[in-house]
Amino acid sequence: MAGVFIAFEGGEGAGKSTQSTLLAEALLRQDYRVVPIREPGSTPLGDYLRNYLIGDLPVSDIAELLMFEASRAELVAERIRPELETGAVVICDRFAGSTIAYQGYGRGLDLEKIDLLNNLATDGLYPDMTILLDIDPAIGLERVNNRLFQLALPMGDAPDRFEEETMAFHERVRRGFLRQAERNLDTWKRIDANHSIDAVAAAIWAVVNPLLPSQDLRLETG
Repeated sequence: MAGVFIAFEGGEGAGKSTQSTLLAEALLRQDYRVVPIREPGSTPLGDYLRNYLIGDLPVSDIAELLMFEASRAELVAERIRPELETGAVVICDRFAGSTIAYQGYGRGLDLEKIDLLNNLATDGLYPDMTILLDIDPAIGLERVNNRLFQLALPMGDAPDRFEEETMAFHERVRRGFLRQAERNLDTWKRIDANHSIDAVAAAIWAVVNPLLPSQDLRLETG
């Protein structure tokens, strides 16, 4: 495809929404055509499912998994693949890696079944680069509680069912992200999210910049 697909992953309070927004703004300043999206969401079906998933209504682990996969399938078919085919830089706040980390490692669901569902939902389309913002869960949850990192977020939500999980759950989620990064060194880049917003943004730009074509994805001018 002509475009570039970048996903942001990480635990609660890692700064994914902040950093994905900053990267999009940096690319726009350099005249790249950018499409920022989030999971779940960014389609009518995804937004509908998001309203349920971030709420406090009870849902079984399998139903939760299937709702995430349904949202992802719609997002890939309606937004990501068409935008990539037109040459855009698609920046996604969470993607399939979150399902492996949260529903697989966090909830303890079968990883092989999750892989099958991810492949079905994405139709084999995965990010050219996944940026893992890694942070100690205790620090990340403290950030969430203080809301210090959500002041500038255009898409911030109220506390959701995942933020209210146990520390043990969030430790398992972090382990799931780190194992994915270790197993996919060619496409996953781990960034230490404990530093300042500007320092993290600079580290992200350093790994993203070589991925970008110099001219192909620029907006036409003149």
